[in-house]
Amino acid sequence: MSEIFTLYRPLLDLIGRSEGTDRREGYNETLGYGRYTSGDRFLCGMTLDEIDNLQTSMLGHPDNKWQSSALGRYQIVRTTLRALRRDHGLNGSDLFDNFMQDRLAVQLLIGRGMDRFLAKTLSENDFVNALAREWASLPTMAGVGYYGGQNAHVSVDDVRAALAECRRRFGAGAFAEGSPPVEPVETKGDVAVAGVVGTVGAAGLVAAGAIAPVSTPTSIADPVQGYGLAFAGIAAGLVLIAIAVLIVRRRRT
Repeated sequence: MSEIFTLYRPLLDLIGRSEGTDRREGYNETLGYGRYTSGDRFLCGMTLDEIDNLQTSMLGHPDNKWQSSALGRYQIVRTTLRALRRDHGLNGSDLFDNFMQDRLAVQLLIGRGMDRFLAKTLSENDFVNALAREWASLPTMAGVGYYGGQNAHVSVDDVRAALAECRRRFGAGAFAEGSPPVEPVETKGDVAVAGVVGTVGAAGLVAAGAIAPVSTPTSIADPVQGYGLAFAGIAAGLVLIAIAVLIVRRRRT
């Protein structure tokens, strides 16, 4: 496993369970357990371009009543994967291996507010509901799937337990090198059907090379630039304080 993602691992594992992929091929699983891909496929050995072609063929399969191209451990669909490739500068020759799939899922978690949840600027209830919009197999706070006709495959308590462990790891400093959480961005795209059959934070991952900062508005903020702005703000504040002190002294004299 890609232990650089240890902070997010409890949620990643829960999604693998809720999507049903961990019962079979995990990172190499496709919608319907190979029903729309002419059998099992070794996804981890395929490039992103090859995955895109495979997903296109899945969508064109005459028996694919779901009209879904979900595949991999986290059942990412073609629309979402294309958006992630565009927004984060991924190459078509990059492998869709375990590390890449973890990385993509973490991007989706961040896009739904993971870092804001850890920083306590997003409530747990709101984050649970946001996750249910990304993965149909996860429940809303009402205990049912967000999308009509699809049932959640884990309970709200399961999600809460995973979030509690993520927060515990966050408090324990799951990343030795990192920085305060940065503002995540919303990643728009399709959501997988509910399961196969039916640091710290982002800045720490940027520092570790797991997530490449991009200059577009839909990218994760560059932590170095963030530090520069922070130091500039502090310096400006100190200057204002010094000026205020001088004014007070002059008035007294």
